[in-house]
Amino acid sequence: MNIRDLNYFIQLFREKNFTKVAQYFNVSQPTITAAVQRLEKELDVQLVIRDQSHKELIFTESGRQFEKHVTQILQELDAAKLELTAIKQERVRFGLPPIIGSSLFPALSAKLLEKNWLSHLDTREDGSKSLLNQLKSGKLDLALLSSTQPIKDSKFTVHLLARKKFKVIVSPNHPLAHAGSVAFQDLKNESFIQLNERFVHSIAFHQFSEQAQIKPTIIYQTNDVPIIKGMVSGGVGISLLSETALLPQDPVAALTLSDQPQPEFLIQLVYRSNHLLTSLQQKIMHLLTQGDFLN
Repeated sequence: MNIRDLNYFIQLFREKNFTKVAQYFNVSQPTITAAVQRLEKELDVQLVIRDQSHKELIFTESGRQFEKHVTQILQELDAAKLELTAIKQERVRFGLPPIIGSSLFPALSAKLLEKNWLSHLDTREDGSKSLLNQLKSGKLDLALLSSTQPIKDSKFTVHLLARKKFKVIVSPNHPLAHAGSVAFQDLKNESFIQLNERFVHSIAFHQFSEQAQIKPTIIYQTNDVPIIKGMVSGGVGISLLSETALLPQDPVAALTLSDQPQPEFLIQLVYRSNHLLTSLQQKIMHLLTQGDFLN
């Protein structure tokens, strides 16, 4: 069984057409037919049925099951190639969501520079959901991810680094500015400015809303935290943000939420369970799990 035949098979499963697959790989149609026949002979099962009356290509139950395994095999091969290239180049591909990166990376980078590791780091910034997919496909070695619930997936090894609270921020001139704390239910008539769906904040916002049995109005969404703080400071609306995103010098008032229970902003170090960490990756993992960057 060779990799080329598996690639032909997967593309045939997608296209359901021998001619299109042959054109995709710039080979003859008999080449694709022969590849499927080799697979069927080796597996001793029929994978594909040609319905001549309807000119359709039908995959048998065995063919559909085989496709799931082949997809996983090819994904693992692609991930292996990416990981081996990173090892060869002595690179550590490290994922960071913007909020965690802005609060953690300055202190972390100082430690990495001190140990001469910073030049080996390729940092990629994106939302946690996207970073998790990049980890799965082998495009990242390590990532710091946020969620409202612990990440539980056998494909990943997860280290919980910190639990942070969500807070409501308002303008210093807002009636609640000096309240100190507030129940989310009391915000039902407020206008919210929120981070978009790329961020775990949207999940927390819906959880708070459902628990309080209210439907607050979101008047604006963005992926830019400074814009949110500026709009809140100007009295345009209020916002729900993780305390990780807040700085002492921010021109807003931060309120603790009194709701119980309430979602938390969890920060976790994640990597693929079947990924053998290099010596440098292990050192960076140890630095993160033993350090106090998130306190």
